Amino acid sequence: MANRQILLASFIPKDKVNWFLDFINIKFGINKKYVFIFELENENDYMLTYSVRAKERIDLYSMVYKTLIIHKKKNTIYTINALNKLIEMETGAGNGNIIHQNHKIEWGDYNDKLILVVDDNMVISDIKRIFLNN
Repeated sequence: MANRQILLASFIPKDKVNWFLDFINIKFGINKKYVFIFELENENDYMLTYSVRAKERIDLYSMVYKTLIIHKKKNTIYTINALNKLIEMETGAGNGNIIHQNHKIEWGDYNDKLILVVDDNMVISDIKRIFLNN
């Protein structure tokens, strides 16, 4: 398998951010200047996004707690499951009753949003990029 770039989001308690930045620097060689930190509405965790190069499958559950593979379009961050659920919601079609690739998302409607599926429900949260003072 060739090297591929994977975008990850880790949900980290605010008081553990510096520890986590050191951890991914040691684990993946990722400098903290390449990690983007977002504040989530009504949450005590920050979302940290970063890219890793992978030659083989990454077992996220054993490697990094509360981490997802994500995708980004403009200022919207989402998972593939959430994108499919969003398309189904926008079209009114049930699961499997639509060709997802044919639907065009109006990304401006989801500017500065995180779109996830949690317990089979779509959750759309406001996000705001922040900068730490260290």
